[in-house]
Amino acid sequence: MIAKELISLHIPSISFADSGEKALEIMDENRVSHLAIVEDGAYRGLISDNEIYDFEDETLSLKSAKPNLIRPYVNGFSHSYEVIGLISQFNLSAVPVLDDKENYLGVISLQDLATAFTKITNASVAGGIIILALNARDYSMAQVAHIIEDDKAKILSSYISAQEDSLKIELIIKTNKSDLTSIIAAFNRYDYEVKASFHQSIYDEDIERRYEQFIKYLNI
Repeated sequence: MIAKELISLHIPSISFADSGEKALEIMDENRVSHLAIVEDGAYRGLISDNEIYDFEDETLSLKSAKPNLIRPYVNGFSHSYEVIGLISQFNLSAVPVLDDKENYLGVISLQDLATAFTKITNASVAGGIIILALNARDYSMAQVAHIIEDDKAKILSSYISAQEDSLKIELIIKTNKSDLTSIIAAFNRYDYEVKASFHQSIYDEDIERRYEQFIKYLNI
């Protein structure tokens, strides 16, 4: 999913003629703490609410207040991962998007990004999550996929988490199977370290059903 597909249709830009007070009102309405300043279609920079709070008078125009601006942005064809990186790097609530000629196209809010990330990771699709801890040199996605697919399951998404100066990595996998009991058993047979899992096993459901029946019996 690319940046121009994530642009918010509701968050406006502002100009240097606008006041800090107006900028704060727009931020509050759209639940963001950053707005793009645009003049004649050209992106001039990004202003934050904290910068405006430091104004001696919030009713002053931005031109008069002369705020310190930052100028982060992504190209319209940038991948959503690059947007995430920029948000993390600058602690942003909105990321400006420019075209190849650096004309302003709009902004991507955290809410827009969260919605996109849900689609990319299949977070809203039913399934189970398993986390494997393994040595980086032993990592083989082909083998991991083979083990999962042998259990008639499919991988919906996967991510690697690695620590600096460490030979260990964590592989986070989401499958379309809600009960991971047999998949976990298979990983154990292949000597994989299952660090954690998040699922609803048939065994757990049976225990819960029996517990509910027992409570009903006690209430008779």
